[in-house]
Amino acid sequence: MKKIIFVFTAALFSFNCANAQIYADNQNTSVTEQVLKELNRERSLLSQNLEFRIKEIDSKITNLDESIKNTNSASEKVEKLLERVKYLEERQEEIDKNTISVYKYNYSSAVLNLASMEREIKPLNLFNTSREFYTTLDAVGNPMNYKGYQQWFGKFKGYIAEEKEDNARLEALNHMLQVTGDLAKGTPFTGMFAGSLIDGISQFVGSLNRRDKELREQSIKMLKLTTSISQFTHDKDLIETEWEGINKSLNELKELQNKAMKDNLVEILDIKKQDFTENFTNETDAKKRTQYILDISKIAENKIAEERKKNPENWKQEYHDQMLSVQNLKIRFGMLTFRILENLDKYEKLIQKYQNDSFLMDEMKTLKLKLDLVRNSFESTFNPQEYIKASNEMYIVE
Repeated sequence: MKKIIFVFTAALFSFNCANAQIYADNQNTSVTEQVLKELNRERSLLSQNLEFRIKEIDSKITNLDESIKNTNSASEKVEKLLERVKYLEERQEEIDKNTISVYKYNYSSAVLNLASMEREIKPLNLFNTSREFYTTLDAVGNPMNYKGYQQWFGKFKGYIAEEKEDNARLEALNHMLQVTGDLAKGTPFTGMFAGSLIDGISQFVGSLNRRDKELREQSIKMLKLTTSISQFTHDKDLIETEWEGINKSLNELKELQNKAMKDNLVEILDIKKQDFTENFTNETDAKKRTQYILDISKIAENKIAEERKKNPENWKQEYHDQMLSVQNLKIRFGMLTFRILENLDKYEKLIQKYQNDSFLMDEMKTLKLKLDLVRNSFESTFNPQEYIKASNEMYIVE
């Protein structure tokens, strides 16, 4: 089986201090850069020392081989062969040190990824639960927010009350209005209710004679408005269903991330989750967070060295599996944020569809401004393409 080595790239998930107030962008980036810089510095020094030591040992082995070739003394050959074995063992020890160092760096980077996700999911949750844009969306779908509708609707209800006993469809509409409650509270204009309401208004218009010209014109206007709002609400609800899937995926991702944190911090590194939360997740001092992750990397190094001694044949497997798990989580998280952007694009198309509707164009202008704020806020806080790219470039083949 190919051994996959986790290599954490510098292109981590970024935060914007203006749009993710709890988790400042410059501090989180600083922690990432400082940890990777220190880990890379250690790796670079060890790699240089390893290269020097390997060359030195190889030179000695070459000299020994030449000496063994040229000697005729059996005892001297045996002595030099034993010395050669010693150098080969030293060479393997240096290689083993490098392997442990690589896994220390890689696994520490995996933990850093996992820790970063702990801080990334929270602002995504915050975004998902505080979208002012959606309040505006709901307002667009409530006809009572439009000029003259509430007053006119009182006259329409009076017509229903008078005619319902002799008209089964109006009786059914009256029942629906009683069941669904006050329209002023935002009863959605969709499905059968919307159809019955539009049918009832059409009957109301047909019942008005020439002496009720002003009311008839007003009713026709309200009928058109109701139809526009009903179709807009229908189109909006098709988009809204995607949020249910996004929220479900976010909750699943959080559960998997919690499990990975437990598997790595608690089970492998013997670190209490409460200590981690206190010293990294909720810590606001970037220097302290940086040092804490570096301390964890030391613990990881010791654990890897211990595991190698206990299980020299398969000591890499557990760390290898955990690193793959972290990558999968990162890719899923990136895809989730990409889904959010795609859904915001659907709202853009929804606004474009109704921006020339004479009844909704003013609301579409307001909605467009709110959508732009949401999108700009999201894109400055989350960069799905960069995140997914970094996730896919996390591995090299050993």
